[in-house]
Amino acid sequence: MPLVPPVINSAMDAAFVAGMQAMTAFSTGDDPAREVTQDQVIAAGAAAFAAVAGPAITAYIKSATVVPGITVATAGSPSAQVGATTGPGVIV
Repeated sequence: MPLVPPVINSAMDAAFVAGMQAMTAFSTGDDPAREVTQDQVIAAGAAAFAAVAGPAITAYIKSATVVPGITVATAGSPSAQVGATTGPGVIV
């Protein structure tokens, strides 16, 4: 499995385009007399980026299968049973 799967690459590309379009639209607008700051333009782009990238990343993460670690015996004191696996789960 690649570190950054194609589905995330596609989402980041779409989010980048949405952010750039939002920054352009916000900075030019319909009113040439309107004054905007660079921070406002950046904030508009960031909001558009997050609106596209956030849900895509969340959906990808939630679609993962988590394979649990190897179960170990749970005999003994409660502190000995904490975790109850030999290692963390793995997302596949």
